[in-house]
Amino acid sequence: MTRPLPLRADQPPDDATVVLRAGVMAAATIRRSAERTFDAYAVYGISVEGVIDETVLDACRHSERIANYRQIRLSTFGRVRNAGFALLATFEHPHFTIVLPDLSELTVARLGNCFDDPIPNPAASPPG
Repeated sequence: MTRPLPLRADQPPDDATVVLRAGVMAAATIRRSAERTFDAYAVYGISVEGVIDETVLDACRHSERIANYRQIRLSTFGRVRNAGFALLATFEHPHFTIVLPDLSELTVARLGNCFDDPIPNPAASPPG
């Protein structure tokens, strides 16, 4: 049984604000994440964090969700919105959900194209 997606009343960040996604955003991973969100909340969506009033390094350090990933991908709220995706303020600040209209190859590729290539997580512990 699905439940409502927990929304916050936050004002949407401006277009220049950085969006951070943990991991490399492989198409299969995006589909799995969006399907899990759909199963729980009846909307296809993936989790991201807004880098609001801090640096990317600080955002990676402060997020338990991001800390465990070796790589991250960056975009901006403007790039994501300009590609036709809605961003909802969900769960606890600074979490957002990017809403996907479907899980077609075109949609998943369009989402991936909104983000820069993967970079090492600046807060990750070195391997070893």
